[in-house]
Amino acid sequence: MITLTVALPAAGLLPATEFDYALSDGGRGLVGHGRTAVALLPAAANLVLVVPARCLSWHTAKLPPVSSSRLRLALDGILEDRLLDEPANLALAVGPQRTAQGDALVAVCDKTWLRSVLEFFESAKRPATRVVPQFAPAGDDVSLRRLVVSGTPDAPELAVVDAHCVLTGPLVMAAALQAAALQGAGLHEGGSYTLYADPAVAGLAEQVLAQPATILPPAQGLAQSSETRWELAQFDLAISSSGRVARRWAQAWSEFARAPAWRPVRWGVVLLLLANLAGLNAWAWRQDAAVAGRQQQVKGLLSQTFPKVKTIVDAPLQMERELARLRQASGAQSGRDLEVMLGAVGAALPTDRNATMIEYGPGELALKGLALDPAQLALMSNKLTGWAYTARLEGDRLLVRTEVLK
Repeated sequence: MITLTVALPAAGLLPATEFDYALSDGGRGLVGHGRTAVALLPAAANLVLVVPARCLSWHTAKLPPVSSSRLRLALDGILEDRLLDEPANLALAVGPQRTAQGDALVAVCDKTWLRSVLEFFESAKRPATRVVPQFAPAGDDVSLRRLVVSGTPDAPELAVVDAHCVLTGPLVMAAALQAAALQGAGLHEGGSYTLYADPAVAGLAEQVLAQPATILPPAQGLAQSSETRWELAQFDLAISSSGRVARRWAQAWSEFARAPAWRPVRWGVVLLLLANLAGLNAWAWRQDAAVAGRQQQVKGLLSQTFPKVKTIVDAPLQMERELARLRQASGAQSGRDLEVMLGAVGAALPTDRNATMIEYGPGELALKGLALDPAQLALMSNKLTGWAYTARLEGDRLLVRTEVLK
């Protein structure tokens, strides 16, 4: 499977930006290299982006036993005092290896820059498969501790790859960089480093560092970077279908919110929202007015029908009570009376069911000994609902109540 590995520049990206790249095949090694713009990069199954060593800082952190969704917040708190910027502005990536004590290396780089890189390649229809560091710390493998010299004879650069860090700087600062690497590892004396150098600066590297150099062409070093197990795009920058969709939505929203070309559309959306808000307020006012009008009609009907009621608090309830008093005075029966309720229950009950005890209260009837199954109870309840009654079981009693207001 062909892998295209692309070296990222530390500066911003433009469509005309040219990239150094290397093509590698797992079984054949390096099969091609060159330098070109993103639109002319060769096709490959995998696209690996390589972050320059000078864009990364490295920190050791003891990871707490939390879920992956909460790990980012925990890292913000752990590393806050060691970072030069707010954690929210930085992209954090946890290393692939952890010690038995839970310690792990964390790579840190500028989040805005890394997000812009991912969006740049996605907009060019070349979404990245992985994002890796140019050099990864050696860890416990002493053989991976190395010095790498690159650049030009006029401006040679040195990268010191140690156990827990990668330090970069001009070649003339070699002694200081190695001392800083040892200090970061808590050591006063370190073992030997293997020296690698670009062909253009190999002689200069041997002269300054006083040891033989192994020639490492830039394309070969780029292909080796893709073999690391590190992944720098983690958490909200994770390279996945959902992550890409989220970044595309964020990019589209950013363009909509800021681009001058979208200003008329933004004003149109604002005006549409204001018009809808005004319409909703007008509709709500009309509904309130209609409800208030109906309430006044009910109060007026109560006052006209029952002039003795001077204070109106709840018109429907007061009207029901006045009607109940009139029925009582005239001797007429209502749905709350015993005879009417018994007639309704008798019509709704199955013919083979008889109550063994009846308890009555105004508008409420309790019957014992019916032993109704759920189907019979449902059928009876449906019938009683048509006569403005409710029926439900309470223990061994069937409780029937009128639905009219008391």
